[in-house]
Amino acid sequence: MVRKMMAVSGVTLVLMIVFWSIFLQNEKRIFFTLGIISLTICYHFSVRLVIGGLIDYNMKNRVDYKKKWFSEKEFEKNLYIKLRVKKWKDYLPTADEELFSLKNHTIEEIIIAGCQSEIVHWFCAAAGFLTVFLSILFGYWYIFLITSVLAAAYDMIFVTVQRYNRPRLLKTLKRESLKKQNNRGE
Repeated sequence: MVRKMMAVSGVTLVLMIVFWSIFLQNEKRIFFTLGIISLTICYHFSVRLVIGGLIDYNMKNRVDYKKKWFSEKEFEKNLYIKLRVKKWKDYLPTADEELFSLKNHTIEEIIIAGCQSEIVHWFCAAAGFLTVFLSILFGYWYIFLITSVLAAAYDMIFVTVQRYNRPRLLKTLKRESLKKQNNRGE
């Protein structure tokens, strides 16, 4: 998934340059607008790569999943039922599927990776709104606002899935722990 995101960033950067070059030659506003759209798409993909890389580099999957922030809130269970998260969560892409593989990681490691992923998506959702400041330079505030809202909504889908999965993984972890304790006691 990361390679696809890098490809989209690169292609939209090239498109932005091409569209603005055409605009400078013939001054047709449509090419300026297409350049801005390319710029915002490039930004949204690039910033997610940078934030993900920085957080992964600094945290190295050492998040304390027992912190209150990561605990399930009272309203969440009903929200996830209404959103039908269970039906669609498995169709979402994963930046690094290996991090969530039971073949290569313990349940606890997967929980920690999920917490770190949640942090990445919260930061990405917030950083997406920084493009609104580009409207000061370019105008077209509605393009920047719409893409920011859509990008933040997309990130919140991943936050939702991480928060939906965590209580289930914690139950599994607790069962495994009890099973190990019982086996030691016999």
